[in-house]
Amino acid sequence: MTSSRLIRRPAISATAARATRPDRDALDSRAGFAAIMRRMDPIARDYDALAPAYARALSDELTHKPMDRAWLTDFASRMAGRGLGEGAGRGLVDDAGRGLVGDLGCGPGHVTAFLASAGARMLGLDISAGMIAEARAAHPGLDFEVVDLRELAARPARFSGLVAMYSLIHLTPGELPQALAACRVALRPGGEFRAAVHLGEGVLRPEALWGVPISLGFRLMAEGELEAALTAAGFEVTESLTRAPYPEVEYPSRRCYVTARA
Repeated sequence: MTSSRLIRRPAISATAARATRPDRDALDSRAGFAAIMRRMDPIARDYDALAPAYARALSDELTHKPMDRAWLTDFASRMAGRGLGEGAGRGLVDDAGRGLVGDLGCGPGHVTAFLASAGARMLGLDISAGMIAEARAAHPGLDFEVVDLRELAARPARFSGLVAMYSLIHLTPGELPQALAACRVALRPGGEFRAAVHLGEGVLRPEALWGVPISLGFRLMAEGELEAALTAAGFEVTESLTRAPYPEVEYPSRRCYVTARA
């Protein structure tokens, strides 16, 4: 049986993060954003086409992934003002004790709904209007928006937390730091960012998913790549976990779960 034992990797220090922080003008380059978004347009169209089948296939995936549920529950508790420690959450929560959390690449909204049920004040975000339509239909009591990176960076300090569950996998190595910089701009100082990615090498290019033809590429990341990109974008990485895939539940790649502070 495949093990799902967690492996903790050393966090990158705040000093190192500050030392490698890039020039802000370079991170905020309009030309850079425009280039990324031109590549995102066909990706959004593919996800529009995939949305109904994706929702049917994956809306209950967390049921079979205990590590993901525990990691997300911990995040929701922190964003709800619980478990932050004395003074740690100051400025990150509203008068009700909850800061706004964005679910980046929310798809049909199942992670958004899980975090909301665990106490977080959620907003689901996706570049695909089709996915947002599925999310709104499945979770009418929650808020969802069609948002791209430009709009994310245009509203500084909007969020206390952001989570990206496998939604960074379409970015090239060159695009990743700038996309993460947009996330950092969107977070309040001290806000928390969490992301899960596939580990490995190369780009997977299936011709179809659930019978729907696509042109999507799904990038596997090298160990330490996400942590380095977060540091380059000005974050302080506080935790990195890895696990083996759950057999017969998901694609058989190792997974990495990274937590960072803006």
